[in-house]
Amino acid sequence: GGSSSPPHGAASTTRDAHTVRGVATRVRGGMAATSTYGGARSSVASSMAALWGVAGVVAMLANACKRVLPVALEPFKTGLSPGLWVAYGAVAVGMGYVEGYKSFHRKFSPLVVSRSMTLARGDHHPLVHTLLAPLYAMGLFHATPKRIATSWGFLVGVYALVKLVKQLAYPWRSIVDGGVVVGLTIGSASIVWHYARDVFAGVPAPADPSLPRGAPDDDAAPFASAGGAR
Repeated sequence: GGSSSPPHGAASTTRDAHTVRGVATRVRGGMAATSTYGGARSSVASSMAALWGVAGVVAMLANACKRVLPVALEPFKTGLSPGLWVAYGAVAVGMGYVEGYKSFHRKFSPLVVSRSMTLARGDHHPLVHTLLAPLYAMGLFHATPKRIATSWGFLVGVYALVKLVKQLAYPWRSIVDGGVVVGLTIGSASIVWHYARDVFAGVPAPADPSLPRGAPDDDAAPFASAGGAR
């Protein structure tokens, strides 16, 4: 007449089922944790690749600025006539606007940041893109034919200008180098500014990354809608 307990075999089967379910739950949880850890690790690596692209370009500009700075500062040691000081200031302002603002801040700097950030938006990039991230960021490879031609033409033009300026006698070389320092300083600061806006404020750099057509990381559409030019 009292309550009967389940047979011993049935109780053992129930315990085994609970054990199996517990093990399965732990396995799924472990797989989820592993997936999350792997995703976080991949995200960190991608972010570091983007940072390397930006930092590498800034370092190159800073090195160029460091090389011409002593010549640019010579007039402050030896002095110039009032007319030449006016020329020095005019060249500095002109280069700051044409090179620093128009060329760097409006075009080159957004391009560098826009292309660098494509490295942070996925793990499908070849290793060479990460290793050569600064060159990738400047559009020297893995870009549209027009972008590659423009970027290489820009480098060749800068190299030719440097060679030409070195032929100038004092004080004109110092006057031109003073303008170059101003332009490069604005350009470097501009790259950092665009990168900081993207990372901390979520505002992408206003430039099309100019990736090859059909590339899996081609994000041209958001920039086209924002008015960026390829």
